[in-house]
Amino acid sequence: MHQAEKTARELETLIFEVAALQKDCVEKVCAHCKSPCCERVGYLFGEKDILFLKLSGRKRVWRKNGVRKKGVRKKGCGLLGPLGCTLGPGSRPFICHHYICQDLEAEMRSSKSGVLPLLHEKFGTIDMLRSRMWAEYLDDTLRR
Repeated sequence: MHQAEKTARELETLIFEVAALQKDCVEKVCAHCKSPCCERVGYLFGEKDILFLKLSGRKRVWRKNGVRKKGVRKKGCGLLGPLGCTLGPGSRPFICHHYICQDLEAEMRSSKSGVLPLLHEKFGTIDMLRSRMWAEYLDDTLRR
């Protein structure tokens, strides 16, 4: 296993941790939001997200499901379904975990004491690991 793949595994663990920390509040706030963030954005995958998906062995459903079909909702993320995101937490772009709107932040502050500082700490570690994974991948590729 190359170093970039090991780093991707570390990232995967942290991504599932932040998803678990946010889960209850996301389900409570986002499910009832009249203007979800997901309806106001387009394609969110960057090169580090795509590299992570590749190195972690994720199926490429994000490519197939992210393409809009004729006559379907025209705005927002193409992966947003009637019950929320059609991707599992490990297949979502990092911004989907990292972005916390004001309503979600307020819910976290009132119901989950101490979760926001912990999330921000984990987001910082994830940012660092994403950059490291990218550099390791490039180094591995150039050595071949």
